[in-house]
Order: sequence, then structure tokens, then C-alpha cells
Amino acid sequence: MKLDNKPIARLGAEFAVIVIGVLVALGFESWREDVADRALELDYLERLRNDFHEDSVRISKAAEATAVQQAHINAALAVIEEGGANADDDLLSVFLASRSIWSREIGATFQELFGTGRLQLVRNADLRIRLVDFYSYLSIAIVAAPGLDDRMPYRDIVRGEIPPALQEAIRACGGEQSRILALPDTNMVTTCDYGSHEDESALILERIRSNPETIRALRRWAASFTALVARLQSVQSRIDEMEQLVSAEIARH
Repeated sequence: MKLDNKPIARLGAEFAVIVIGVLVALGFESWREDVADRALELDYLERLRNDFHEDSVRISKAAEATAVQQAHINAALAVIEEGGANADDDLLSVFLASRSIWSREIGATFQELFGTGRLQLVRNADLRIRLVDFYSYLSIAIVAAPGLDDRMPYRDIVRGEIPPALQEAIRACGGEQSRILALPDTNMVTTCDYGSHEDESALILERIRSNPETIRALRRWAASFTALVARLQSVQSRIDEMEQLVSAEIARH
């Protein structure tokens, strides 16, 4: 008994049409996912570029503020070691010397990419490696900078003696940035009329000066601050380099 070749040929053609349809559907779905991934990659790259630009501005402002902060630290050293002429103004220097010019809020987009496993969306493998290396470097240079915690003993001594309301008034004397505990203004503030009585300021200063740990803590912070400032130029250069690399990758999209 002979098989009819027509039905077999028809079944073969139908099967081929089904296979081709499935392959086309899979190819289309893959293409659509690739387009979505490319769009998401571009969005992350643009966010990374914005982060680098904002970080560069922040570090630049910190560099501008270093001279001012160093002057406050030097003034505080003079007040603690030798005494001053005006209790209100001296207390201002002693308090403002306890601030930091460093911001630890860096790399939000990268942390999101890394934390969610989406770093692979950045298809340029070399750029991925550079991003990981850069933020590893930054975590040491800024976020966990050796010496940064040396500020804390001095800060705790000073702020433990000055009432909170008076601290707020002194921050206002340091400018808007000082008031919100961000970077100090780049203008050196040396006088302050914060409404406290001269006797109150003098008593607070005397308590701070009489603590034997104050001068040791301040000297330690002064030495660490000098070392930290030396890193700013290197950090600035690395951030600018990464911004250029990400901008070049965006241009290739």
C-alpha cells in the first residue's frame, strides 16, 4: 500500500511554517528585549554621567573650602593653646573647626546598578571594570577615608559643651551651608553676633580648654585634615576622567 505524498508534503510545509513562525516570534522578542535593555543602559549611563558631574562640582567646592576650614582649625589651635581676645569670636573658631568638608553621599547610581545585579546592562566590559575600580578607590579615598574619623573626638568634646540652641546660632554665622551642616562657605567668617552673653561664651571656652583631651584631639584632627586635603586633587582628576569615559560611551549609542 502506497502512502500519498501530498499530505506528507503538506504536513511538512505546515510544520516548516510553524517552526519559522516560532523562530520569528522568538527573534522579535529577543530584539524587543535588546532594544529595552539598550534604552535602560542609556538611561543608567546618563545617570552615571550626571552623578560624576555633580560629584565633580561637590569635590571642587570642597577644594575651595579647604583653605577656609584650615584657617578655622589654625584659629582653634591658637585659641586652645594660647587663648583669645574675644570669647564669642573664639568660640566660633573652636566650633567651626569641628566640621568636615567631605561628603559621603557619592555613587548612588552605581550602588543601584551593583546592588540590583544590573551592572551587566553596561555592555562595554572595559567600562564596567573601570566603574568597579573607580568606586572601590572612592570608597577608600572619601567614604571610608583613613583619618576622617579623627575629627570625631574633637567634635564630640566641643559639641558636648555647647548647648544645641547656641550651636544652631553659630552655624548661622558660618553661612547657609554651615547652617545645614554641609560645606563651609568659602568666605572666612571670623566674627559672629549670636546673642549669647560674653560670660556664657567664656565659661564654655574655659571648659573646652581645661579638658586635656581637647588639644590632643584637635592636633590629631589638624594633621588628618592636612592629609585628607592632599587627596582632593587626585579624587577630582579621577572623577573627571570617569565622566569623560561615560560621555564617550553615551556618544556611541
